[in-house]
Amino acid sequence: MKANIYNDSYEPLLDLRKSWKFYLLKDLKALDYGYVARFRWLGKDYWVFAWTTKDSVKILEENGKFSITVTFSNIKGKITAELEYEGIASFASRIILGKITKNLEEYSKYLHAQTNSSSGSVLLMNALSPRISKTLDLRGSTCPIPEIETKKAILKSSPYDVIEVLTDHPAAIFYTLPEVAKVFNCRYEVRNKGDYASFIIYLSRMEWKEDNFSLEDIKNLIRNEGSLARLYVYFDKIEKQKTMQSFSPEILNYPGLTLIVAASQGRGWLLTAIENDGKLLAARLERGNTKLFDDDAVNDLSEEEGTFNV
Repeated sequence: MKANIYNDSYEPLLDLRKSWKFYLLKDLKALDYGYVARFRWLGKDYWVFAWTTKDSVKILEENGKFSITVTFSNIKGKITAELEYEGIASFASRIILGKITKNLEEYSKYLHAQTNSSSGSVLLMNALSPRISKTLDLRGSTCPIPEIETKKAILKSSPYDVIEVLTDHPAAIFYTLPEVAKVFNCRYEVRNKGDYASFIIYLSRMEWKEDNFSLEDIKNLIRNEGSLARLYVYFDKIEKQKTMQSFSPEILNYPGLTLIVAASQGRGWLLTAIENDGKLLAARLERGNTKLFDDDAVNDLSEEEGTFNV
């Protein structure tokens, strides 16, 4: 769906602090990178992440049930917006896109760009930047990749190293990477770079590296945060990656001893499972503050719908 923008610039429409109502967002709350908000759809309120790039607005439901992208272009002074929807109830998506289109066409002319020089603060931030030991550029990756790669990097690092993770996925900044830092008892800071963020992790003395690690007691191992992280190093080779729309137990059926990690694109839930030739050995599901294990974890996802990555 396309919208005509009656303004000299689309820049004000990328400032969600001013334009949030155009995109049907409510209760907008700023994060270190991007925003979290409520979005009304099909008679129900959903929590979504919202963020911008240099020419687009992106909205992603935390459990991957739907996503909306509004991409702006300026061709010879004519500004337009392309609206795209992916997810559940696609048959009704024209209704929601139609409302956003109407808002953009009728009200965008009332927003104006605001110039704000921040060169001084940028120079100061650069002067105070830590010495980075390792940089992971994970821009373009969604959950669970940022969590897996960051844990692997920490486990392969030395005490007091500083790891920088570059990501443009708000769920990783809001949920995943702070949890990783907490597991390893590390300080962290987030620096907003505009259309991506720099998540800087300061490693500690790393006493946990001395713990014994064995796959023999797999059910207890998957319940321990530190041991769970080491599974990503033990199973270091990624055999297959895919995006799916509905969960099925068949996802947990692979030849040989296999670690399977699945997460909704908004990181509303994360499943870690170990199977051997189709037999489930252990599983762990994290959904908010709730943790379920083994068959309970798999059963809880039996009717799950929405975009998720495996």
